[in-house]
Amino acid sequence: MEKLAKEVQLLADVSRSIAESLNLEETLGSILSTLETHMKLERGQITLLDPESETIAIRIAHGISDQSKQVTYKVGEGITGLVVQRGVKEIVPDISKDPRFLAKTGERKKPKGSRIAFFCVPIKLEGSTIGAISADRKVRPGEDFEAHVHLLEILATLVAQAVKLNRLVVSDRMKLQDENARLRSELKKKFNIHNMIGTSNAMQEVYRLIEQVSNSNATVLIRGESGTGKDLVAHAIHYNSLRADKPFIKINCTALPENLLESELFGHEKGAFTGAVDRKPGRFELASGGTIFLDEIGDFSLTLQVKLLRVIQFKEFERVGGYETIKSNVRIIVATNKNLEEEIKNGLFREDLYYRINVFPIFMPPLRDRKDDVMLLADTFLEKFAAENAKSITRISTPAIHMLTSYHWPGNVRELENCIERAVLICEEDVIRSDHLPPSLQMVKKTEQTDGLSMPERVANLEREMIVDALKKTGGRQRQAARELGITERILGYKMKKYQVMGKTT
Repeated sequence: MEKLAKEVQLLADVSRSIAESLNLEETLGSILSTLETHMKLERGQITLLDPESETIAIRIAHGISDQSKQVTYKVGEGITGLVVQRGVKEIVPDISKDPRFLAKTGERKKPKGSRIAFFCVPIKLEGSTIGAISADRKVRPGEDFEAHVHLLEILATLVAQAVKLNRLVVSDRMKLQDENARLRSELKKKFNIHNMIGTSNAMQEVYRLIEQVSNSNATVLIRGESGTGKDLVAHAIHYNSLRADKPFIKINCTALPENLLESELFGHEKGAFTGAVDRKPGRFELASGGTIFLDEIGDFSLTLQVKLLRVIQFKEFERVGGYETIKSNVRIIVATNKNLEEEIKNGLFREDLYYRINVFPIFMPPLRDRKDDVMLLADTFLEKFAAENAKSITRISTPAIHMLTSYHWPGNVRELENCIERAVLICEEDVIRSDHLPPSLQMVKKTEQTDGLSMPERVANLEREMIVDALKKTGGRQRQAARELGITERILGYKMKKYQVMGKTT
């Protein structure tokens, strides 16, 4: 009964070892250590087969020298090699009398009045032998060791499961690494400078500055109105830098209250405040080796400005409620839509921090100052949202283009993107027309306002727009344009004369 209890305890300890660690070396070492304790083995080792080289290597061993642990076996060589080759257990009652025992891991001293027995059982996984577990033990004449062998066989089954679990973990880890590498590659392509939209002189200057600063560790201050694409510049700097393979961590400084923002940035210790049940690393720790992007830095409180100044100046910080100083290896990029010089005058922004972050400023121009880029952006957004909504919209009408290019865009690129998305959603044709655009664009100029027009005047505007689009689509051919519009060529000719629209007669 006592023997059974010991065996149950042994198996419980081994099962716990498998459950507690995903590291194969740690698990195997713990299994062998437990086996040594319970069975009082002289030596023990777990060997695994490398299918490619067809060699059997010692993965973990107890009772032998470090040099002996480098020993390998060929399949079929010695007792271990035979067990792996045949997949059948081998019992050597006395190693001194069996020539198959090679003693590769060192000679054994024969004890007085007893002998050394060697047990080796195969480790099988899904029908194939993947290794062996073996052990030495002093035994006296007439001693029965079948129970030890049976126990080893049970342990071999548990080792096989540990190996299987490890293979799954390694496989999943490799898949995650491959997926991570693929996503980083896609991000590099997505945020490549050449993928940014805009050919205006203002944007060309932005591209030049990004290329100049990317490979440095300089702190970058991105300035510009809301919606101009400051976050795209931050991404482009990171993914074109030497830190591109490291994390890019973004935090919006206006999204959290001051106490939570400090914890998000620098982390906190367990019990630092109510609800802090565990230690939590901050964004600066998560971004180690990479880049942290602090959006809307102008909304930082004066208290946090002091702490950020220390991180920039001394590259160190402490978690909230902690005393351990943590070194920071992070490239800092900040952005703001505020006039920081005015904030300094009003006592809302520290002058010393301003000079620390204003190492390399980049100004993002508002969309009204880059009118040449409006249609490039509009066409890009049209293609994107048409695909997302499974619509075959291919172009924007001339009057709609005129509205887009005449509007002052107070919301900048973000407003333009929202405008095109709305137009795509309500459009049931293959062309975006002026009536698909928001009311704010319908009132670009007083002469273009539709609110004061009568119904006939609105109908006339729409008719003219449709005729112009149809003629453009058919290369100016009236017959094809009439067919496109669903009217006769005579009516089309009349309408063209009325609205003073030119076209071909063929």
